[in-house]
Amino acid sequence: MKKGRVITTGIILIACLFLLPKAIKYISYKKSVGVVTQIGSSVFAGLKGQHATVQYPIILYSTPEFGNIYYRKTNEVLFGVPSVGDKIIVIYNPKDKEEAYLNRFGSFWFALPDAMLFGILCILLIGIVNIVFVKPRLKSKT
Repeated sequence: MKKGRVITTGIILIACLFLLPKAIKYISYKKSVGVVTQIGSSVFAGLKGQHATVQYPIILYSTPEFGNIYYRKTNEVLFGVPSVGDKIIVIYNPKDKEEAYLNRFGSFWFALPDAMLFGILCILLIGIVNIVFVKPRLKSKT
C-alpha cells in the first residue's frame, strides 16, 4: 500500500471520528430557528498589554420545553458575525437548555478544540506512517 493512500485513508477516518458524534447529536437534538437580536462584544486582555475585542451574536430562540431562551457564547469561531435580524438554526438538547449550538461550521460541526485535536492527530498519523514506511538505510562500509 502506498504511503499517500494510507495517510489519506487515515485522515478520512479521523474526520469520521470527529463528525460521527456530531451527526448523532444533529439527528437526536431538536432544532429551532432563532433571530439575532443584537451583537454583543467582549474585551480580552492580549499580549503586551494590548486588548482584543470579540463580537458575538445574541440570538433569541424558543423551545416547547423551556420557552424563550437567549443564546450567547463568546468562545466560538463563527467565521463572520451575522447581522441583527438574521435567522440562524439553533441545535439544542431538549433535556438541558444550557447545551445549545449554532448550526454553523465553527460552532457545531468543527469547533476550535475539535480543529486543534484533529490537526494534532493528523500530524501524529503522518509521523507514524513516515516512520513505518521509511526504508532502513544501508550503512556504507568504509
